Amino acid sequence: MSLDGPDDLGLRYVARYARHIANDRIVLEGSLGYLSVKNRRLLVNSFYDEGRPRERLTADFTISFDFLRSSRHALRLGAGPSVWYRKDDFLQSAQFTVQQNGTITDVTTVRTRTDETNFGYHIRGEYEYALAPRTTVSGRVGIANLNRAGFSSIAGLTLGYRF
Repeated sequence: MSLDGPDDLGLRYVARYARHIANDRIVLEGSLGYLSVKNRRLLVNSFYDEGRPRERLTADFTISFDFLRSSRHALRLGAGPSVWYRKDDFLQSAQFTVQQNGTITDVTTVRTRTDETNFGYHIRGEYEYALAPRTTVSGRVGIANLNRAGFSSIAGLTLGYRF
């Protein structure tokens, strides 16, 4: 999953529950997830400023429609509401002195910390293949719009088991 910075990529761990209805053509799914990304910013040369990790606790509800009438293949498009709690620590400005020998001293940073819940929506596409009657593998891509928290792109592979 990505956050708003180009280097803010990380693994989001997700627990999902899905219910297939209408002969497996419609899927209702709820999921809970967690993401933690290191918060490092390059100030100068090889000197990095490190803030607290950027974290997301996510809850999504998705309604998907399967466009394929197949027992082994599924091609779904889905959307739904999202609620994401976020902890962010943004570097607003930094001042420092570079000595003649290249060392950096007198580092002063100004940070903005955010702890808030954001409401928005997500859209995703998914391809699923049934390896066995109850075991599936799938790939999915999507995007979430969380208003003030911005956009997050989401891509993943899933190995699933149907109970």
